[in-house]
Amino acid sequence: MSIDAKGIALLFSLFLLSPPLSTPPAQAAEGEAEQAVAQRDKLQAARLAIARGDQASLVKLKRELKDYPLLPYIDYWAITRKLSRLPYEEIDEFLADNQDTAVGDWMRVRVLRELGSRERFRAYLKYYRPEKITRSSLRCHYANALARHGDKQEAYQLVEELWLVGSSQAEECDAVFARWMKDGKLTRELAWRRHYLAVESGNLDLATYIAGKMDGTHERMAKLLRSVHRDPDQLLDYSRFIGEKPQNHEQEYRSIVLHGLHRLARKDAASAEQAWQRYQASYLFGDSERDEILRDLAYQYARQDQLESLRKLVKEQKFADAYSIEWLARQSLRELDWEQVAFWIDRLPEKEQQQDRWLYWKARSLEELYGKGRADSAVPLYRKAAEERSYYGFLAADTLGQKYSFVDRPAPVTPKQVEQMAARPAMQRARELQAIGELYHARREWNYATKGMSHEELLTAGKLASSWGWYHKSIQSVLAADYLDDLELRFPLAFADIVDDVGKRMGKKSALDPYLIYAVARQESHFSHDAKSHAGALGLMQLLPSTARATARRAGVRYRRSWDLLSPSTNIALGSFYLNSLLNRFDNNRFLAAAAYNAGPTRVAGWLKETKNQLPYDVWIETIPYSETRRYVQNVLAYTVIYAYRSGTTLPLLRENEAASKL
Repeated sequence: MSIDAKGIALLFSLFLLSPPLSTPPAQAAEGEAEQAVAQRDKLQAARLAIARGDQASLVKLKRELKDYPLLPYIDYWAITRKLSRLPYEEIDEFLADNQDTAVGDWMRVRVLRELGSRERFRAYLKYYRPEKITRSSLRCHYANALARHGDKQEAYQLVEELWLVGSSQAEECDAVFARWMKDGKLTRELAWRRHYLAVESGNLDLATYIAGKMDGTHERMAKLLRSVHRDPDQLLDYSRFIGEKPQNHEQEYRSIVLHGLHRLARKDAASAEQAWQRYQASYLFGDSERDEILRDLAYQYARQDQLESLRKLVKEQKFADAYSIEWLARQSLRELDWEQVAFWIDRLPEKEQQQDRWLYWKARSLEELYGKGRADSAVPLYRKAAEERSYYGFLAADTLGQKYSFVDRPAPVTPKQVEQMAARPAMQRARELQAIGELYHARREWNYATKGMSHEELLTAGKLASSWGWYHKSIQSVLAADYLDDLELRFPLAFADIVDDVGKRMGKKSALDPYLIYAVARQESHFSHDAKSHAGALGLMQLLPSTARATARRAGVRYRRSWDLLSPSTNIALGSFYLNSLLNRFDNNRFLAAAAYNAGPTRVAGWLKETKNQLPYDVWIETIPYSETRRYVQNVLAYTVIYAYRSGTTLPLLRENEAASKL
């Protein structure tokens, strides 16, 4: 997309007028601040010069910006604007000056796209770097270039990799696929394998196209596979698949039967299990194929709510799939059958049994079976679970009447290390791109810079990002370093002024307080103010524009367009008001409000109707039908406790009304 000079001027004026997301703890000296403003003004002028083709002004501005972190981006914008002319000398100089940088690699991608589209394949080979390129379209251009001007054997090995996918490849692959097939490299086996992958992925149009390149017998079998995909009940005609088969095609029939069994299980798990019993006596299925079928049958029994069939499958087949056993344990919880709860937990793999979740539930089941006073074996389980800083750890601690374990250990990073990290050119570029609002490029620079960092470097990068107020990158870095005990970095008090103000205004009326707002924002976006979900939710508290619009009318918050949700103050105000409305709807019960925030209030109301006020709060939460919502609720409750701790306050995991509730 091209932007004219007027558009660039407007864009930069918006960036420069926008307030920073946060203020670093140490204010820059007045002279440095003035220099930064002057440099950004000159950067804007340089982009305008590029747009106008004013080379003289551009040269002068680049000279004045020789020490500016974003000087490579000025060169990048200048070259890409005239890339259609393929200025090789400038490209080569730029790539040499910016080796192993984000902007250098992006330039290489832009050059390769241009060369590939114009079939300049000799030049393409010069600029291509296999270790840096993952895009299928560029890999296909490379295979084409190799086939024409390089090692054809190497080219066709790459083509085979590109061929064996279940989806349509980029149109850039068409030419090299055609050359590969013309040279007789498309074997029966490769055609069948891709056809099967396409059917598995549900891409039947692609599968039909591939089948057209097979010989008569294989094409008929391919047609049968697609037919079974559409109507897996055909597998119940056993004579058709167990009887005599075309010679030397046992493997293809095995794959048709396996695929059909999985499809049939989705529709009717009981019929699929019956068919499996018949077919496994006639086909020599391997252990991995058997386990895959049983795992799918177990999953589909669970999905189809056939509890007894699942129990029978697990017991008779001695099938110890952790997912299935966990599902059975939860179903037993839902029925308040504590003996079965303990039975299924004992059948989990040992590693899973030692997780805080199942330690808590095993202890809980022992208490229910034998009484709190007599279940001595429950106490050690609670104690072990209570060592964790988690929802289950906090539940266990409450049961024992002891303090929560926070295990707050700051990362061992010195100010000197942070200073040295900040001085790295890539970090300076990321910081400056963030400052001018080029958030996409800022994230790309950051991700590139931190890729391959050591444990110590990642922790240092996390500290640096925190000092910038770039909280989602701080969280991302400590998670990548697998250092989970620095609570300042993992649970930052981000946008504190906004959160505290909203919390104070609403907290007196309901259970909404700043800690719950922090917890929801942390869970929703890791405090990325410009986060966008696949469903279209935006901002810190991930609001859908439709929800924001309806909430804004009730809350009296100014809201004109979806872009407003990227403003932290607007997003937190609307998200908090919506969360407050859910608390009011669900009697100030925070975990019901959190479930409604994630899954929608209508679903939560439906779940409550199903359980008919029969379940203790912990059982209700554990048996929430959606695993995503279950994790969401547990995280939000635990994060609320942690944010209270971070704020110097003690807060129980559950309030009295919540702990006493039957749902």
